[in-house]
Amino acid sequence: MGLFGKKKKKKSEESAYQWMTVDEALLLSEGKGKGSVSNPKKLAFDLKEQLENSQRIEKDTAFEYDAIRKHMSDIQRFEALPDKAKAKIKDISNNLTGYEKQRQDYQQGNRLISAENYKNMELYADELPEKLKTMEDQERYLMLVKNDMRQLEGEKGSLTYEKDEAANKKSFLIKFSRICVLAVLTVCILFVVLSVYTGKNMLLPIMVTVAIVCVYAAYFVVTMKECDNTVRRADVMLKRCVELSNKVKIKYVNTANTLDYTYEKYKCNSHQELRYLWQNYLKEKEEEKKYIKNTGLLAACRENLTETLREYGFEMPEIWGYQAEVFYDGKLMREFRNVLEERHRKLKAQLEFNAKQKASIEAEIEAFSAKYPEYKNLS
Repeated sequence: MGLFGKKKKKKSEESAYQWMTVDEALLLSEGKGKGSVSNPKKLAFDLKEQLENSQRIEKDTAFEYDAIRKHMSDIQRFEALPDKAKAKIKDISNNLTGYEKQRQDYQQGNRLISAENYKNMELYADELPEKLKTMEDQERYLMLVKNDMRQLEGEKGSLTYEKDEAANKKSFLIKFSRICVLAVLTVCILFVVLSVYTGKNMLLPIMVTVAIVCVYAAYFVVTMKECDNTVRRADVMLKRCVELSNKVKIKYVNTANTLDYTYEKYKCNSHQELRYLWQNYLKEKEEEKKYIKNTGLLAACRENLTETLREYGFEMPEIWGYQAEVFYDGKLMREFRNVLEERHRKLKAQLEFNAKQKASIEAEIEAFSAKYPEYKNLS
């Protein structure tokens, strides 16, 4: 096999490390890991799980991206309408906003959340129960990734310290040994001189000195070898820590980007805050049942707006009933357009990032399937 066998083995190990937990990877690097490359079934499961997760994120992001695109398309369609059609939509929207104001007046005395938050909860009411669970899972996963990153940084610091200690010990031994060599030579010369001038036999002191030198030499060789092994092992571990750290950071960025967009969309800072808003929205929704007569007018007006927009070819006519004020308020329309454009930009960047991640995972699966044909149906 030779060189190519080593490269193939290294590539297989890197593939295994990519889908292990940090603890497993660090243990494996010391020869203690249970999740080694010799367990292709577990690795196949991990690869499949990563691909499914990537596909799910891609699907969710694409859905959001398409919704934003339709919103922007509807705004362009509205702006392109004749003045008479615009006036009709503005008039219906104005009436709709008036009915909403009446309903809000009924509830003003015991409002649990702001009108803006109420409207936002109502807009996403169908998806919020499931989204709350997803957000909680993503926040928990983000905390795990942060812990992994901290653990890796601590491991890198420990390995760097161990490497530096070994290098310093090696340097000290070399310098100390040079001094010892000079001292031994000096002593031997002194013994020879004494033997010549005094006529005494200095063989025994010289042999004792040589014995001491041999013992120290053995200690020197063993210690230097241990230092070299420590430095090499630390270098290998540091390299693996850096590789793992890079992969963990990618997971962190991907999850953080998804959460940041979700927070912006639902106007919250955590899933706990969103749950609080959602629960209070449900309470207010119950109170709203007391005002069926008023909401009947509101529903009729909203349906009228929806049908009118549908006649003019809007892609999402039913959504605009909850954002009707943008049709007659130019400032709100500009602000709303800016928000949509910013979300569109972020989602596009997220789609591109997800595409790269998915391609990387598929490449890993292809390489894995080539090595283990029995798992070639992963994707």
